Amino acid sequence: MPPVTTSPAMPSAMREMMSRAQCIVFDLDGPIARVFAGEPAAVIAREMCEAAERDGRLVEELRDCPDPIAVLHGHTAAMRRSNGDEVWAGTVAKMHDLLDAYERKAAESATPTPGAAAFIEACHAAGRTLSIATNNHVDAATRILARMSVRHCFEGPVVGRGRDALRMKPDPAPVLEAMRHDVAVDRHLMIGDTGTDFRAAQEVGMPFYGYHRSERGRQRLRDAGVPLIASGMAEFLPFA
Repeated sequence: MPPVTTSPAMPSAMREMMSRAQCIVFDLDGPIARVFAGEPAAVIAREMCEAAERDGRLVEELRDCPDPIAVLHGHTAAMRRSNGDEVWAGTVAKMHDLLDAYERKAAESATPTPGAAAFIEACHAAGRTLSIATNNHVDAATRILARMSVRHCFEGPVVGRGRDALRMKPDPAPVLEAMRHDVAVDRHLMIGDTGTDFRAAQEVGMPFYGYHRSERGRQRLRDAGVPLIASGMAEFLPFA
């Protein structure tokens, strides 16, 4: 594994990547805002699992999973293996509806990531195309951007979760949809905070810079093989 660098120890790498990036694809939850700052994600995940258990369709290894996105993905995969089981389909639909509703509500209390709005505005002013590829619902994404007064900066697509959860990242589909296809992939840059973001970017050959505010999160990125990681979004601003 290549050595992991956290800026500003090696700002030259960030400068080079930013100087090449005509288009920036952001993940939403983390780099731009904490979506579930006011709505504990573990509570939502538990409600989704309870709904599955009532239907007799709980994936047991996900019972205590605190991540609602992972719960939805895992149950969607189980549904796909069920060969058209209508109860499974109904269970997954309930999970989608529950998570969609929570995310729309969470958008009203999401906490902007320090430094994100200033960086977004600077990139927009520099003429870069900005877009989003998120596993959250598009309604939550657009509402958060509006609350942060940066929605106008995103001239590229805002791509959110559809009804097929297996097409969420790490599937590359959201990243492909978010990128500009008249611009070479190596003139893009994705900024994300999870290994799934990194894997999706890798699938399409897109340069990637990791971000996480916590050391634990940065360690997860290191474990996923991410070679460059920032600890704050403000670190990107000088290179916008």
